[in-house]
Amino acid sequence: MKVSGTGCLTLLSLLALPCGLLAGGSAFGDLSGIAAPANFQPAPAASAPAPLRVAEAEQYLPPNNSEPGFNWPPQKKSGPDGDFIYTGKNPTYLKYSEADSATMIDGFARCRLEPKTLYKLRAVPVFEGQHLIADLETPLPGCAFTRGYVYLPHISSTSAGGLWELPVNVRAFLDTLAYAEGTKEHYNFIFTFVTFKSYADHPRQRICSGGLCSTAAGRYQFLSRTWDPLAQDLGLTDFTPPNQEKAALELIRRAGAYKNVANSAVYANFSKAVSKLNTIWASLPGSPYGQPTHPLANLWTVYKAALAGYK
Repeated sequence: MKVSGTGCLTLLSLLALPCGLLAGGSAFGDLSGIAAPANFQPAPAASAPAPLRVAEAEQYLPPNNSEPGFNWPPQKKSGPDGDFIYTGKNPTYLKYSEADSATMIDGFARCRLEPKTLYKLRAVPVFEGQHLIADLETPLPGCAFTRGYVYLPHISSTSAGGLWELPVNVRAFLDTLAYAEGTKEHYNFIFTFVTFKSYADHPRQRICSGGLCSTAAGRYQFLSRTWDPLAQDLGLTDFTPPNQEKAALELIRRAGAYKNVANSAVYANFSKAVSKLNTIWASLPGSPYGQPTHPLANLWTVYKAALAGYK
C-alpha cells in the first residue's frame, strides 16, 4: 500500500515518520539509530495506475433484406369496441397507484381482476414502467374506480399487440433471449438494471460499469444506435413493449433466423437460431464481444420451461 500522492510505504506511516525524510539517503537511518548503507537509494515513487480502459457495447444490425418473418396483424383502431386487456393464469389487481399499498379510496386501494378474463377498455392501455394503465369500460363490483394500474407480467394480452400475437415457439424463444439478457419480463430495464418509467422513446442513457459503456435498454437491450434505424424502418413512434417485440422480430428476420425460431421446439433449430443471433445479443454463446455468455444447454432448459408455460 502507498500513502496517497507520495509513494511512501505503509511502514513509514506505522512509524509516524514524515514522508519527506526519505529525501536524503540517511534520513531514515539517522532517526532509527541504524546507519544507512553508502549506496542506499530511496525507492522510486510508484507510477500512477493506468487509466481503466472502457469499451463501448457493440450490437450488429443486419441490413434490411428480403428474409421471411412474422406477418404482424394490422393495428386496430382505438375505441371501446376494440381495446381490452386479458389477464393471465393468476388473479391480479387494478390498483389506484403503482404501489401495492395504494392510497385507500372508499376503503379500496386495489380491486381484483379474475384470471383468464377479458376486460374491455375505453381506450388503448398506456404503458408506464412495469405497469399498464387501464380504463375499464365496466366498473368492477364494489370497486370505487375504473382507471388504474395493472402489473404488466400479470397480463396475457392487450389490444396494443405484442408478444401474445406471436406463435408459442417464438414467444418461448423471446422469453429465453430475455432471460439471457437478464431482463426476463422487464421492458423498462437499462444496462445495469436501472429502470425507466416513460416509453415515449428509447431512454438513450449511457451507463458505464465494469469497463463497459452501453445505452442498452428494454427487454431485448437495444442500443440506441440499433433502435433508431429499426424504429424508422418499421414506423415505430415509441418504445412501448409491443414495439420492442416488433423490433426484436425484425432483427431476427434480418439475421435469417426467423424460420429457425419459429421451429425452435426442435433442438437443431434452436441451436441454429442462437448461432445466427449471437452477434446481435452479446449474452448468447459464441458471441464475439467478450461479455459473459450463457451455455447453450442452460438456454435450452429455459426455453423448454417457457414453452411448457404456453401450453
